[in-house]
Amino acid sequence: MKMMFKIAKTKLQSLFYSPIAWLLLVVFAYQVGMIMSGMLEDIVVRQAMGYESWKITTIFGDLFKNVQGTLYFYIPLLTMNMISRDLSGGTIKLLQSAPLRNAEIVLGKYLALMIFGLAMMGVLLFYVLFGVCTIQNIDFPYVLTGMLGLYLLLCAYAAIGLFVSSLTSYQVMAAFGTLFILAMFNYVGGVWQDYEFVRDITYWLSIRGRTEEFIYGLICSEDVLYFLIVIFLFLTWTVYRLINRVQKRSWTTRWGIYLGVFLVSIMLGYMSSRPALMAYHDSTRTKSNSLSKNSQEIVALLDGMERFSGRG
Repeated sequence: MKMMFKIAKTKLQSLFYSPIAWLLLVVFAYQVGMIMSGMLEDIVVRQAMGYESWKITTIFGDLFKNVQGTLYFYIPLLTMNMISRDLSGGTIKLLQSAPLRNAEIVLGKYLALMIFGLAMMGVLLFYVLFGVCTIQNIDFPYVLTGMLGLYLLLCAYAAIGLFVSSLTSYQVMAAFGTLFILAMFNYVGGVWQDYEFVRDITYWLSIRGRTEEFIYGLICSEDVLYFLIVIFLFLTWTVYRLINRVQKRSWTTRWGIYLGVFLVSIMLGYMSSRPALMAYHDSTRTKSNSLSKNSQEIVALLDGMERFSGRG
């Protein structure tokens, strides 16, 4: 565990010593600032024209939607040299020859990416704190839920990028490979829709829209587990990729491990998507994502009538 934190610290220092990481933060801060200033300008114009401002807190929902649409552009540039640089420079052999487990190497590098992701979320937090000071009765849990969704999305992107970086020693190839896989995860939900079981699997694999419910203030267990399973899948693949570079195994053993981890992840994801196993938490102050008490009583009454008619 100590070695994992040491690797994370070393990698995080190298990230902030590189101009790419600082450039990404500056560009991200500029993008968020431009989006936020544009939306604030619209609110000021509407107030000047005599319109009432209604639910100003939702401005953060619009901000988060814009950010999620461009977040995948930052991750390939951030992860392209995480392992590929060690492969091209030969330092990965030194790491693997040291008394280190491959899991510690992967988790250490991933922890550095998670911390850098918190720095990106810090840019959003600055505007959230600005909203807390300027917006009356701001729905703070609703805003934090949206940020949680974006952070989970960023962590999933980082795990995918880390795996692709372990496949090649060419950093540019790692960046384009990460973009390609992220594109696949965005569009896989629209393929093989004619078969119910396959449709459920491809729909679950799709990463598109996974943060929408978070942005609207609703935490769904399926979406949380989706991000955790995707992170587990690609980090496990990365660990076995490094192991296979050292240990000579047959191709059936190698591909069998990859396939086994994939099937376990798919099965867990399929089970988590079953309606009976889902759980929800509405973090909005007004509970706008939940049925009112009267509506719940009506639904329960209708459910009881259906059961009664079924018995008859």
